Amino acid sequence: MKNILIIAAALLLFSSCQKVIKVDLNTANPQFVIEANLYEGTHDFKVHITKTTSYFTTDSAPAVNGAVVTLSANGNPPQIMVPTGNGWYELYNYTGTANTSYQLTVNAEGKSFEATSYLPVSPVFDSLTYEEFGGGFGGGNFDPYLMKAHFKDSIGVGNYYRIIVTKNDSIQNQPFDLYLIDDKLRDGEYFHAPIFSAFCDIDDTMDVELLSMDKHVFDYFATLGDILTGDANNSAAPANPNTNWSNSALGYFGAFSTQKKSIRIK
Repeated sequence: MKNILIIAAALLLFSSCQKVIKVDLNTANPQFVIEANLYEGTHDFKVHITKTTSYFTTDSAPAVNGAVVTLSANGNPPQIMVPTGNGWYELYNYTGTANTSYQLTVNAEGKSFEATSYLPVSPVFDSLTYEEFGGGFGGGNFDPYLMKAHFKDSIGVGNYYRIIVTKNDSIQNQPFDLYLIDDKLRDGEYFHAPIFSAFCDIDDTMDVELLSMDKHVFDYFATLGDILTGDANNSAAPANPNTNWSNSALGYFGAFSTQKKSIRIK
C-alpha cells in the first residue's frame, strides 16, 4: 500500500509540534491517524484523531469524533479526556512528570488503539554559542554564523534528542530542519552540537529547544525525516514513518522533556 505525507504549515503545542497527516492512495481502507504530544510540566494535553483520505481528494482529513480517549501514568487509574470537537480531545492543566511511562488508549468506531511513551529526564542544556562559519556546503549562500548547543548527556542510559530552532520568531520547519541526535556512540559525553540546519546573522534572535524522548518516538521522527528528504529505503516510493500505536493506527504518541535557550547575534 502506497502512502504519501503532507506536512501542514502550522506547528502546534507550545510552538514545537510538527503536524503530520498521511493520505492513503487506497480509498477502500482509510486508517486512523492519532497524534499526541505530552510535555513535562503543566500544559493542556491534546490528542487529535483523524482518518486517512484518498490521494485524489481535495477534502481535508475527516475528524474522528465520539472516541473515548484515556491517559494513565505508571499503571495508575486512567483519566478520561474531554472531547472538544473536530477530532480533538484534551486534559486541561495536566502535569507531565519526568521518569514516567504514560499509556494513551483510544476506543473509536469499535476499534481499540494503545501507545506507550516514556518521558525522560532532561539533560543539562547549559549554553548556546555561535561562531563564524567558513562554509563547506558546496559554496551555498548561507548566513555567516553557526550556532552550537552545549549539553551533558547522562551516562548509562540511551538518550534521544531533537533540536528545534526558531529564528526571529519563525520556527524552522522545512524537511532538512528535522535535527535528531542520539548518544549511541557518545554515551555520557558533553555534546557541542553544531546546528547546521539554521545559520544566523547579526541582529538575529535565535531560540533553541532541546527535546528528549524515548526510542520509539525518535524512530518515528527518524523515519519521517528519511521520507521527507527522499531517503526512505533509497526508493522514490512514499511510505509511512514508524509508529508506536497498536492495531495499525498511524501517527505517534510522544512524551517529551524540554529545555530552551535563546541568543541574540551581535
